[in-house]
Amino acid sequence: MVRSLSFLQLFVILAVGYIGGVLLYRGIPDADFSFLVQLYDSRAAQNSSTSLLIQLATVLSFYVVAMILSLSKRTRWFVMLVGALKAALFGLASAHILAGGVNMLAYSGWWFPFKLLGTFLVLLFCWTLSPPFFTRKSVKRSNNTKLPLMIVCAGLVLFFADKAVYNLLGG
Repeated sequence: MVRSLSFLQLFVILAVGYIGGVLLYRGIPDADFSFLVQLYDSRAAQNSSTSLLIQLATVLSFYVVAMILSLSKRTRWFVMLVGALKAALFGLASAHILAGGVNMLAYSGWWFPFKLLGTFLVLLFCWTLSPPFFTRKSVKRSNNTKLPLMIVCAGLVLFFADKAVYNLLGG
């Protein structure tokens, strides 16, 4: 029951963060959110393509910040906030890209599924770094670094698959 409850919590964080980002974009129509959208995906913020290295650094930065926050007991509570921030940026960037008049095929075939999976992977990564507060370790043991590393590798594979589909659709 504890495992399924935690996955439900991840989906709730994802849904609330996404809706919060969309409501933020709709609630302040005169604001320029292009800087925040660029933090999430630079291709959604502007028409010109940025370098592959900058896009890769943007993707990896969420993992690195979550990892750094998980190292201390005092900042461990903020690890899930990184995932929630990514979910809110997902909603904000999604509203921004749809308001910009993007082709619906490109949005539904490329952008939304890849960004949804990428955001969920970051949430899952944060969840493995900082287990829910109600699960206790019965035995003192070291943290398993294999699962977070596999999630980061899956995020990198997803990033390159995203780039391939983006180039295939003529981006």
